Amino acid sequence: MWMRKGAVVVLLCGAFAARGHAHGVVGQRSFIEPFVTEDVNPKNEFVIGRPEWDHSREGKVLSVGFGLEKKISDRFSLTLDSSWNELSPREREEPHESGFDNLGITGKYAFWIDPAREAIASVALEATAPVGSADAGAEKDWSFKPFLLYGKGAGDLPPSLRYLRPFAVQGDAGFEVSIDHDRTTTFAHDIAIQYSIPYLQSFVRDFGLRWPLNALIAVTEFNFEHPVHGGGVGEAVVTTTPGVVYVDRRIELGIAGRFPLSGAAHRELDWGVIGLVDVFIDDLLPWTRWQPIGGMRPAMVPGPGAAP
Repeated sequence: MWMRKGAVVVLLCGAFAARGHAHGVVGQRSFIEPFVTEDVNPKNEFVIGRPEWDHSREGKVLSVGFGLEKKISDRFSLTLDSSWNELSPREREEPHESGFDNLGITGKYAFWIDPAREAIASVALEATAPVGSADAGAEKDWSFKPFLLYGKGAGDLPPSLRYLRPFAVQGDAGFEVSIDHDRTTTFAHDIAIQYSIPYLQSFVRDFGLRWPLNALIAVTEFNFEHPVHGGGVGEAVVTTTPGVVYVDRRIELGIAGRFPLSGAAHRELDWGVIGLVDVFIDDLLPWTRWQPIGGMRPAMVPGPGAAP
């Protein structure tokens, strides 16, 4: 099953290689791809790898995520994503398991964009197809997650607060529901707070920072899961993910830590490390700018976070 799933993802990656420019340009703001929080911007990108190494009292989990997002029109995109997981229990007599997780299929539509205020809002629906390995933790039933996404830059702050203008926030919120009524229904929401050195250099004050410092963006995410039906109701799982990313016109590289902030989270995680390798494909392959709705799109001028 996992071999068939892997082949499907590879074929789709080849078929949909497309516009990866624009790590979410809204006005003067370039929003990044966060580590856990869903990016509010419909875009074209290939997440080559999102490796995550988590330690807990139960053992260790290595997960290598990957995904492809393709713009169908200027405001609508489709995403396919999955991961390869390896479970290493602390007890030696328990077997180590590995395999592919289920396949996520997400449609995203940006219904409101305000370049002057560096603001954007989107709606999305994620469906998870049960094609992964149960031994590696994949669920056996379809699940669905309708959610709202938002992004806002602080570029419209007054001059007296100009050094706060490089701040931006992205977030998402939605319910995850399975067709298996015995599974827990969860309300999940995430928020990613960013401070962009490229924005500082370009639109606030040029401090003369050189590469690679002039292409770094600091980000701290807060990730929440609230069970509302089934097991664990009333126990919020809260984690934080502080890290840093490097962004240029063609690639985003990042690394962050993962730490529990609530008792329920600490039962699942002691600490973790997560990375990100994200390629903006249409800067590498300009002929892939074609969209099913809108045809061939012209090249875009990079936003301030796109070039150091």
